Amino acid sequence: MAKILVGALALASLPSALGFRNTSPFFLFSTADLLLPSTDAAIALSDKVLADVLDVLKDCPTRSYIVVEQESVSSADYADGHSTPRLAQYMGGKHDEVRTTVALPEIVGELSTAEIISHLETKCGPSVGSSGKVDSKWLTTMKLATPGASKASRRNRLLSNDEMLEQKIVEEANSQDYTVIYVTSPQSEAQFKTLLQEERQQQYTYDTDNSFGERVQMELKRDTTAQMARRANSTEGGLFEKYQYFTPGLFMGFMAIIPLFSILLVGIKALTSLEVSYFAFSKEMGPNAQKKQ
Repeated sequence: MAKILVGALALASLPSALGFRNTSPFFLFSTADLLLPSTDAAIALSDKVLADVLDVLKDCPTRSYIVVEQESVSSADYADGHSTPRLAQYMGGKHDEVRTTVALPEIVGELSTAEIISHLETKCGPSVGSSGKVDSKWLTTMKLATPGASKASRRNRLLSNDEMLEQKIVEEANSQDYTVIYVTSPQSEAQFKTLLQEERQQQYTYDTDNSFGERVQMELKRDTTAQMARRANSTEGGLFEKYQYFTPGLFMGFMAIIPLFSILLVGIKALTSLEVSYFAFSKEMGPNAQKKQ
């Protein structure tokens, strides 16, 4: 069963526009049914990916092979598909003959295209076409031009490289039996710093312009319906409709006063119910009083 992934378009979910610092993507699409065990990983080691690719190509699944090498790129260059629209079409299932697409967003380290080419030359070799002649275009290698540091120059260069790849597939690959291995390498330190500085400048410009625009829009779109309704209510209705006399605070006060008054009444009633004779408060003068002394 083919391993189908939504290639470059799936890279749009990356958290940063610059991606990771020392990683680069890897793409593979083929007219054969291939299954690489590491295709579900977002980040993979170059040695592991290389071993899996060589293992899946050991049986020569197709007649034509194109090995592409693109230097100094990151996954952000392929995130929206605008810089490489033709590659995005191959990875997105726009070509019916393509049955397997593999996209690994972040590869740590560099894949060796020389080992892939040597492996294909050793295991596969030139195949014989339908006419009985040896097919000289069974293996094609491409080293695409390195893009510049700024975003505009990078996009233009990647667009040009994308057109060259499409032309090479049409001219030299077998139209119904081919495999394209697209290997990339990470950006240089200077390119990364230039792109980072450009992105920060664009973000600062956007924040400055957007904050001013939001304030203007808020002043223009201020909702005055609540104020109008409040004014209308203030001029309509009677005295008891406009003002609230029995508030929750008064209600709670009354509820607290009732038990306090009940306790007070019980205490007063208990005091008034005491019955003591007047003789209890008089001084005893009889013989009993003398005996006590």
